Amino acid sequence: MKALNWLLLPLLPTLALAQNFQYGTRFPKNKLYNLEPQTIGLDEIDGTIAAFGDFNGDKFTDVFILSADQTSVSVYLWNHEAFTFKALPSSKTIQPGFIITNVVPGDYNYDGKLDLLLMGEQTPEKNPSKEIKMQIYFGNGNDTFESETIKLPSAQDSLPIVLDINGDMKTDILGYAKDTDELSIWMNTALPESSNTSSLFNLTSASTLFDKKSTDKCVWANPHSNAFVDLNGDCLADLVFVCGAAGGKQSIQIWINDRKDGFKLSSVADLPTGAGPISFSDIDGDGSIDMVFPVCAGTACSVHVVYNQQMGLCSKSKENSVNCRNARNLCVADPNFSFDLSKPNSKDYVIYDINAHLSDKEFIRIIDGNFRGKLPIPIHTGDYNMDGYPDLLVTTSERVILLQSILCDSTICSANAALAERRTFTVITTGAEDLTSISNPSQAAFFDIDEDGSLDMLVLQRNLKETNAGRTPNFVINNFFNDAFFLKGLVSNGVTNLEAYGVSYPGASLKFTVLDTSGVKRSHHMTQLSQSGYLSLQTPYCLFGLGRTNNYVEELFAGVSRHQEKNYFFYEGVIPNSQLVFLPYQPDHVQDSSSWKVELYIKPADYVPWVLGVLVAASVILAIVVVVLRTMEKREDEMERRKALHIINFDAL
Repeated sequence: MKALNWLLLPLLPTLALAQNFQYGTRFPKNKLYNLEPQTIGLDEIDGTIAAFGDFNGDKFTDVFILSADQTSVSVYLWNHEAFTFKALPSSKTIQPGFIITNVVPGDYNYDGKLDLLLMGEQTPEKNPSKEIKMQIYFGNGNDTFESETIKLPSAQDSLPIVLDINGDMKTDILGYAKDTDELSIWMNTALPESSNTSSLFNLTSASTLFDKKSTDKCVWANPHSNAFVDLNGDCLADLVFVCGAAGGKQSIQIWINDRKDGFKLSSVADLPTGAGPISFSDIDGDGSIDMVFPVCAGTACSVHVVYNQQMGLCSKSKENSVNCRNARNLCVADPNFSFDLSKPNSKDYVIYDINAHLSDKEFIRIIDGNFRGKLPIPIHTGDYNMDGYPDLLVTTSERVILLQSILCDSTICSANAALAERRTFTVITTGAEDLTSISNPSQAAFFDIDEDGSLDMLVLQRNLKETNAGRTPNFVINNFFNDAFFLKGLVSNGVTNLEAYGVSYPGASLKFTVLDTSGVKRSHHMTQLSQSGYLSLQTPYCLFGLGRTNNYVEELFAGVSRHQEKNYFFYEGVIPNSQLVFLPYQPDHVQDSSSWKVELYIKPADYVPWVLGVLVAASVILAIVVVVLRTMEKREDEMERRKALHIINFDAL
């Protein structure tokens, strides 16, 4: 693999040209382009995009459509050649018999094929028991669902979340069980070789893995933004609970994944009054996951970033220090990590006043009112310009705003935040007219529409004449010409079938280092499918920017929540502008990542003909040069030989 990397490194400029050439005719300008629904096959859908997932395992992301009346779900597959979505060949809508309030794709029977978990209520507006029904539909790998479905024991109150809670790589569910009225675990007991799904989940109390006194103090908010994400840096996903309270005041609990000893409560903190859903991303590119959330007091809104105070990457002069991480030890826990929510506008808590860019009556949307059930609207994070620092998509009452990450200075942040090189944001207006001109948006998310390595955007647009869940999908193509590279990573669930590309593992961590053009090494952290509640619209992969670099990605770590000492895989020398698929399969007798498999792809659909053409052209040119030089050399040799013969004959006379 490394030999291939060395051969392809000189061709990076050619690969970049190939990528741009594909869209050069259709999208000639340096800007965002809004694709009308009819151009990508979604003009006739009666509903909204509810989730992303690679249903048919072809390495292209498909969409799950929730009907406008929230009673059924259908699947549309992405067709790369036609550049459009197409309904399943054997199109059949899924109708569970209740009002659907959440759609969570995943591999629930652990067979390497994408299934679908639906959550919902019989009548969300009148549900005194607060019962949440759950039903699973199994994919069979041939673009259809099995006729058999299973109904899980009901939950209640807040929506449950999907995670791997016991480290066996199987997808479990955590929430409040209706029968027991306490925090419970739907433990996945699936076996890869078994077809029996009648007892797929075992409902147990969460007190076996959590301190019950502490969990009883936190009643999940409804809606919440709970997350399964690594916060202490050991590549092992931890848990964040958002707790509700009387008067709307919310707080958070952070639980550290202590491997075999369950989860340990690390910290508790109050959220500001008026706080919206929390998103998680490495905002300042220091290798640790931070928190981002909107806060609104009436129509006065701002964007809050609370930074993870965690030991960073060691500099060259401090490679052996105990207060930082060596580049080869990125998956080492920092027990002293912390979030300080008590000191706004400080070194570790930056507030961006977006209100200065909003009109008088404009405000950030925090919840979607035209939805049967609760539907929060988070700020979505993604690196649209590939500079290595996540940017933000903010949905307001009037438009969608793209916020670009910029370095803090003393005029827009506190002096300490500027000194610590924290980040803040600026509104992008030039080239973003097609994004901001979409009226009546209900939510916006980042999404790589054709797997070309650039983060495009999806804007779901409301119809003011309707009060249902119907949303017009507007895909905004990101055609900004960025002088930067990307890297795309996907971690599967380690099922026996090593060809299972469409089953992404929730809570997987990807950490990497990269050298910038000034020779400074930086570390970055990404999390795959960290949130699963309330139609979170997270992609089943991690796409991140490398910025400007003239080198490989030197160190790359992929971590899962297996309860073993080495729960991560280390890979080095990764070529930029490529996609990595990690397949963490482990036989029963293996207790480390030595059996994991990693596959590297360099745009096989678009790059291969160009690479082949370049190689053939280079070979032809080199062959011509060799032939010409050889012919000239033979001609010179012949002339010298004749001169030598002439001299010999003259001397003989």
